[in-house]
Amino acid sequence: MKKRNLLLVSTAVGWFLLSSFSVLFPGGAPVAVTGSTGDGASCASTNCHRGAVNTASGWITSNIPVGGYIPGQTYQITATNSVTGSGNYGFEVSPQNTVGALLGTLTAGTNSKLVGTGKYVTQSTSSTSVRVWTFPWRAPVAGTGNVTFYGAFARNTTDPTTLSNLSLAEQTSTGIIEPTPSAK
Repeated sequence: MKKRNLLLVSTAVGWFLLSSFSVLFPGGAPVAVTGSTGDGASCASTNCHRGAVNTASGWITSNIPVGGYIPGQTYQITATNSVTGSGNYGFEVSPQNTVGALLGTLTAGTNSKLVGTGKYVTQSTSSTSVRVWTFPWRAPVAGTGNVTFYGAFARNTTDPTTLSNLSLAEQTSTGIIEPTPSAK
């Protein structure tokens, strides 16, 4: 009887470990897995995905002008998961400085949600078809300086995790000329 119970427990534990991503994180990535220096972890290093870690550029884009963000303005950030293979698409993105502090304010968009007290945005549900997420970001106050959006993208538990980032400068001059007061 004891051997049979041990076999049942071992089988249940094995099933749980193999399917832990879908059981533990069905509605988004765990907190702090963007691969940033401040997070110190990525989806692969936390064992929610067991494949290799790759890097790619262009997976995080925005409508921020080439000259940089204007403090206090709201912009649209787009995260595109281009991992090949099968399974559900997922991501996590966070705008941070070099020590991992959140810069600006994130707002969840369609099919996404905030986690980690608003420091991260991730998918709200796993899907085999939704692989692009757009969400608002309000730029931080003047004098903040450079902001880097760090992101981790994955497809299923055995495929590689891809890290991507988008670095932005603060616009120091908006180029807006104040109108001169009209003569009375």
